[in-house]
Amino acid sequence: MEVTQLKNEEEFRETIGKFPITIVDFYSTECPPCEKLAPVYSRLAEEYPDVRFTKIFRQENRPLAASLEVSGSPTLLFFCHGKVQDKRLTGEIDERELRATIDGLIAKEDETYRKVERMESNEERDLVIIGSGPAGLTAAVYAARYGIDQVLIGQLPGGLMTSSHKICNYPSETEIAGMELTQKMADHVTALEVPQLFETVTSIKKDGERFVVSMTGGKTIGAKAVLLATGTKHKHLGLPDEGRLTGKGVSYCATCDAMFYRGKVVAVAGGSDAANTASLYLAEIAEKVYQIYRGTELRGETAWIEQIKKNPKIEVLFESSITKLLGENRLEGVQLDKPFAGSEVLKLDGLFVEIGSDPDMTLIAQMGLRTDEKGYVETAPDQTTSIPGAWAAGDITTNSDNFRQIITACSEGAIAAQSVFKYLQKTK
Repeated sequence: MEVTQLKNEEEFRETIGKFPITIVDFYSTECPPCEKLAPVYSRLAEEYPDVRFTKIFRQENRPLAASLEVSGSPTLLFFCHGKVQDKRLTGEIDERELRATIDGLIAKEDETYRKVERMESNEERDLVIIGSGPAGLTAAVYAARYGIDQVLIGQLPGGLMTSSHKICNYPSETEIAGMELTQKMADHVTALEVPQLFETVTSIKKDGERFVVSMTGGKTIGAKAVLLATGTKHKHLGLPDEGRLTGKGVSYCATCDAMFYRGKVVAVAGGSDAANTASLYLAEIAEKVYQIYRGTELRGETAWIEQIKKNPKIEVLFESSITKLLGENRLEGVQLDKPFAGSEVLKLDGLFVEIGSDPDMTLIAQMGLRTDEKGYVETAPDQTTSIPGAWAAGDITTNSDNFRQIITACSEGAIAAQSVFKYLQKTK
């Protein structure tokens, strides 16, 4: 496969989000190391057809390079499913190190993201599980043990769990990273030989007593039952320029982007567990962390709150909200609704938004499932929904007393699988 030349940021973002593994070479002219790397890079592109090799001219894309903290040429950045990896190579790049890095990414793809077999269109299954977060993965485990003919469809195993820097309340794990816990759950599913598809579901339609699940690329699967476990997505601030500055100082994942802010000044918007853990993680890397919260006291687990109070690098701004994002090519600060240290402007290098999440409404609305006023799917104790044959589990539901945790998502996934098993037994 040939090396793809990217012209601008738009092509860059489209490409890294489209392919499982993408390497981007930020090169310059009159750069001997760049010229030395070029033939090696082209040769490796032929040797690794499953990896997308790209290059982009750094001097014509300075804002993009700056947002990614690329300050030298050549610099190779590695992306898995749109997420930049910690590893980067720059300067006099050694071919052996580059090969080792690529091999590591492929291994990660095989083990974590699960390159899965492609199914033929118009298959029939007893159960289709949509979503591979904790609820979907647990449901798949239980469905496998019940002997249900199933398929698990999801874009990224673990969902939002993968962005958790540290999890300390999951039984059997005193402390574990979100990605590591995801790996363990995904390994369990794989060990049970559950069929999986790395696809996006575009529609779920009722066809008599069955459902027809359609995916990108035109594939369809018929099912007697469907389980929706699509989880939630990060809330945004809703401010002008938020989209423009995303990836240029504005982030929604401390685990993903914290390393770009070593020795810098950052802020976290929010006051619950997600924001609290983000602040603590960023404090390990950044010079200063401001936590901006509209409430009068932090919410969530007492253990995290006590750690924040004791951390000299974290300062909480209570009863404060961000009213404006400042900066042209990248974030330079925020404007607050009340003065702090004599000014409404707080200068920052980065802002991490952790103000909660909303249910992913795409399929919920399309199916016409009954929801509460916030859009969460109303479910019975057995996880059944308002549509016969359709179940929901995890963070998108009204169950578990609205206590949206990894362990409650797992619980709902297990209950849903058992309920589906009973349903299928009756329909035989």
